[in-house]
Amino acid sequence: MKTFRQALIQCTTQQLEQIFHLWGMSGLPVKGPQSRQDVLLRRVQDPIAARFVWEYLSPDERQVLYRILGHSARSGAKRDVTLKKSQLSETSFEAVISSLKRLLLLSENTVKMRSERAFTRSKGVTTLEDVALLYPYMESVDALYTAGKEYFSSKSDRSTMTLDKILSSFYHGELDIIAKHYNIAAGSYYTHAELRSIIEDELVLPNGAFEVLQRLDPPIRDLFKWLCEQGDKVSMQAVRKHTGFDDTTLLTALHQLEEYALAFDTFSEQERVLFIPSNTYPSLKKAAAQNEPEVVPTGLVSLASPPPGERISHTPFVYDLAVIIGAMYQQNIEPTQAGKVPKRLAAKIHPMLRGQPRFKFMDEEDAYMEILFQIGQELGLVRLSQASLEGIKARYEPGLQLEQWSQLDVTEQTRRLLQCWTRSFGWLDIRGVNFRQYDPYYWNPMAARGSILEQLQKCTPGQWYSVASLLQTIWDKDPFELRPVQYNIRPADRRKSSAMRARWNSCEGEVYIGLLSSSIYELGIVTLGYQDRSLAETDQFANPDAFMLTDLGAAVLAADSTTPVKTAASPLSNGNRSLVLQPNFELLLLRPDMPTLYSLLPFAQVNQVDMVSRLTLTRASVLRGMEAGNDIEQILRILEERSQKEIPQNVAYTLRDWVKLYKDVRISQVLLLEVSSEAVADELCSSPKLQTFNLRKLTPRVLVVSSDINLQELRRILEKEGIIVRFSGNAVSPQNRYALSFGRPR
Repeated sequence: MKTFRQALIQCTTQQLEQIFHLWGMSGLPVKGPQSRQDVLLRRVQDPIAARFVWEYLSPDERQVLYRILGHSARSGAKRDVTLKKSQLSETSFEAVISSLKRLLLLSENTVKMRSERAFTRSKGVTTLEDVALLYPYMESVDALYTAGKEYFSSKSDRSTMTLDKILSSFYHGELDIIAKHYNIAAGSYYTHAELRSIIEDELVLPNGAFEVLQRLDPPIRDLFKWLCEQGDKVSMQAVRKHTGFDDTTLLTALHQLEEYALAFDTFSEQERVLFIPSNTYPSLKKAAAQNEPEVVPTGLVSLASPPPGERISHTPFVYDLAVIIGAMYQQNIEPTQAGKVPKRLAAKIHPMLRGQPRFKFMDEEDAYMEILFQIGQELGLVRLSQASLEGIKARYEPGLQLEQWSQLDVTEQTRRLLQCWTRSFGWLDIRGVNFRQYDPYYWNPMAARGSILEQLQKCTPGQWYSVASLLQTIWDKDPFELRPVQYNIRPADRRKSSAMRARWNSCEGEVYIGLLSSSIYELGIVTLGYQDRSLAETDQFANPDAFMLTDLGAAVLAADSTTPVKTAASPLSNGNRSLVLQPNFELLLLRPDMPTLYSLLPFAQVNQVDMVSRLTLTRASVLRGMEAGNDIEQILRILEERSQKEIPQNVAYTLRDWVKLYKDVRISQVLLLEVSSEAVADELCSSPKLQTFNLRKLTPRVLVVSSDINLQELRRILEKEGIIVRFSGNAVSPQNRYALSFGRPR
């Protein structure tokens, strides 16, 4: 079977002119037949040029040709079968086939094919017969079939598709041509979907579409402006009438519009049209009407009225910290080797937490609870016990800073959490829902925390601001703040452009949105606003449209490290008491009173920590309080001092009854010092040099000291005092376990 090139060589001059016209080459300068043939060989693979073919063919020719272009018919369609399906008369069909063959749209060949076997009593007989087959030319079949589907199938009508849907049918090389016009280097590691999204994002930016239009040739820009004025779709006949373009000029214009992803041609209801995708038409129409770039307002833009939907924050992170500290008091939490809370205990704690889920990696479990424990350790509120005996696992226990923390009010606790957040790598934030990373190298998202707090300090409490203006302000200040300068970064890669802004919006912009709507929101610093009211009424994470600085947020951001620590008001005056103790052993905190809440955690079971908190006194929780070092008198005194009314008699009686049989023993590892006389013992206890070791007299000649001391330091001081030091047994403290060596007694 001949190729298209071979068939083209055998064509007459008149036949060539018809073929050139058919493929939209009218108006092409004549530079010799060979030159025009080379152009034609490229055109037959171009879907835009193929639409000229479908325009110029007759209805019967279109019908017959389309039947031969299908994938199942490309290996040859029987002529007689095609005749039956076309429902044309033999005369008309013959004329159509002759015309298509003359225009090099199909070829015909006769081949030998097996007929059905005829069986006799002796054996079967196979016969061969001549069959006429119709073939499309392989060079043009794909382009013709693509354009033909648009003509015959409404599902392939591109004018009904979004820009993303249209570009999804482009090969990667074709998409690279478009990306080049948007300053995206060829060979970038973007996926096909990411390239489409970046292109679409730029066309909806305030000045992105305007910049793209300025790159068009003036006649084509005028054509595009006229198209916007007519609406988002006009017929190709109207385009020809308005512009006066010949086919070659029109083809060039269509190619340029498509290469910039601005407008496309297709068949809609069997008419060729030029259209702009509906989702980019509003921004492109606005850009076409502009004579100058749009002046984008700088600084934060306040809203005239509140958004339809509001999501108010009640500092869930502060409350969730109290939940895990209460859980630490009420049960032994021994983290696994991976540092996670055992699943059995996590299942009890998790329903009481109000923070949003955090995931370090895809398909992993929620890490929010582990983040709380890590932040608690960074603040000194909890710590892992050091197992002094073999076989005892480390568990969470109160940290050294917990007592001071428990006396702080919500504002001061939030301020300290905010300081921790700005420097903590273990505190995970949530990314915006449209986040797409475009360059993971030289990437410092931690810098975004300080940057967004700097902008929030400029806000007025109670005033709504648009998230878009927040992002614009950060962009104007320094769009590359999260990407430190590297020696191998080209200046062009750090230039503000509409293409860079589109990438920035989908990466850095989504980081800032995520900070605002996750950690900053959970600290109670902002309230979030949504244009879609339903988004505010669910717990599902969604990008906000607006935000408002709360009074708490303003107080926290106004404070600095030199601000005196603010403790909560004393509850001893009845007006400040927020605790209600009910006869059914339920404790109600009617407002956020952190000192009262933390005083209850050692001996009360947490049910809810929020604006109104609920706890319950149970036998197990009270005994755990005793284990934590509180006796029954201390528990009753705390309840009496913090409660608005007297303790119900049944509660006081039951609490005393619960602890009657309580017994405990404290096991500690110490070092014994046996001295030669009682006078030496008194001398050591009163020595200023040994005060830091906290020596205690057990008997007149026996002193006891903690095993955590530095044994080498103690030995050195004693020898300086002229006291001979002798060791009995393997007396080794943790600090000297590997370093201590013993000499011979003097």
